[in-house]
Amino acid sequence: MRLLSLLFACLLIAACATHPGKVDHVRFAADAQSALASTEAGTIRGVEGAGVRAFLGVPFARPPVGDLRWRAPQPVEPWAGVRDATRLGSDCTQAIGRRAILGGGGGLVVGSEDCLYLNIYAPAETSDRRLPVMVYIPGGAFTVGSGANYDPSKLAAVQDRVVVTLNYRLGALGWLAHPEFKMEGEGFGGNFGLMDQQVALQWVRRNIAAFGGDPANVTLFAESAGAWSACYLMASPASEGLYQRVILQSGGCLEPSSLVSAEAAAQSGPIFAERLGCPEPDQIACLKALPAWRLSRAPSLRAGINGPGSWGPVYGDATVPENPAVAIDQGRFTRVPALVGTNLDEGRLFANEVKDMDRYQKETIWMYGDVGPRVLDRYPVGPDGPAYAIAANFTDQRFACPSQALRRQLSRYVPVWGYEFADRDAPFVLPDWIVGLDLGAYHASELAYVFGTSWVFADVKRFTPQQKALSARMQAFWADFGQSDFGSEWPRVDGAGPVRVFTAKGDHLDDAFFQRHHCDFWDGTVFGAVH
Repeated sequence: MRLLSLLFACLLIAACATHPGKVDHVRFAADAQSALASTEAGTIRGVEGAGVRAFLGVPFARPPVGDLRWRAPQPVEPWAGVRDATRLGSDCTQAIGRRAILGGGGGLVVGSEDCLYLNIYAPAETSDRRLPVMVYIPGGAFTVGSGANYDPSKLAAVQDRVVVTLNYRLGALGWLAHPEFKMEGEGFGGNFGLMDQQVALQWVRRNIAAFGGDPANVTLFAESAGAWSACYLMASPASEGLYQRVILQSGGCLEPSSLVSAEAAAQSGPIFAERLGCPEPDQIACLKALPAWRLSRAPSLRAGINGPGSWGPVYGDATVPENPAVAIDQGRFTRVPALVGTNLDEGRLFANEVKDMDRYQKETIWMYGDVGPRVLDRYPVGPDGPAYAIAANFTDQRFACPSQALRRQLSRYVPVWGYEFADRDAPFVLPDWIVGLDLGAYHASELAYVFGTSWVFADVKRFTPQQKALSARMQAFWADFGQSDFGSEWPRVDGAGPVRVFTAKGDHLDDAFFQRHHCDFWDGTVFGAVH
């Protein structure tokens, strides 16, 4: 979507600079002391303080550099002595800019290829019992982001959980597909970032007991591109047994324009290489010799999360053998309880540059092609202006209705719960007069509530007492999901509903989600016609 604003890009640059996940309040607490743990590769030294144990920058695979670029992640090489785990590892190489974030190329490059690290947070108090584990996959359009952007220390300490955040390869380094990859045993490629996530989960299963976690009691939770990834992981046979429940926040992988096969994605690989000065026949060797920053700044020529010209996972390879939509429809997925939800105003974060009718009409036709005129009729511009109209149709088409369809499909096989985050007073780091519109319950606004800590978009110090209570409710629901019986307080999805609507004024159940988000319009032939 071309609506991503300069504001959004600037905030993501700030995220890379600040890293809330470094948990300075733990590292420099008055009672801070060293904490040791043993992994299969060697002993690591973390830090314990302020009620939390943190192990940061723990490698879960070898650095994917040199000949390992565009290869499946390889096991960590053991080390002698004690490895420091009190500082974050590097973010994965990523280009940050207005166009770059959506796969359009250019941008400011940060991070490193040596980035396959995870971070582990646990309560300081130890006991004989194994604690439930929560593993978080971060979002960022498959081009930006890292596990270090989030501080789950409060979630760990208050909810008595071991929480893990992780990195995975991004942009071309994570999602490039090319026919020549077959000669290296990687099929058409296109899923290197997804392989990283799966290997991180395998690492957790083998090692988390050393941190007080139960490897047989893992909740996988993820947001945006992370949730798209988790949805693909559900369709991967190799995911069986890696987690016992899944929470998908604002990212159900049934949206048609984001579904692409590895073979189709690979068709653009030779042209991608040629534009970087790598002629056939040995393009991959040439690409491996290029610096990571050049690859990160190169525009995508394949389809992905945002349709043509973006990045994301693929299907039809060894990792995800079939289209996730087909696999889920026919019951061929990891059958675990699922919580699937979205935010009321997802699209507003991306819409502030649509200031007039001409821009609204052009953006809508660009996004929806032949269906565009029907979208304009269904979402007329009201008194609030065109930004709100395009935000509404983007919310419904990209997030709300695919997630509703996913709940409906999954509920045929596994227990499913649904939610909508609807606090329209959710804090944002900049005031409305700078943003240009009221963001409402914007994309990613629920994250500050789920973690209970600040991050690049939101400062929890601005929470009202009612919002603090909402955050506490959501943290408890997320931590207890699949382990407590919600009963009548939050019934399972049965076909179309209900969903639990989270607001600071109090939560309620809603059976009208399908109608409110015009899912009748987006289902069927209209969904299929987009792009």
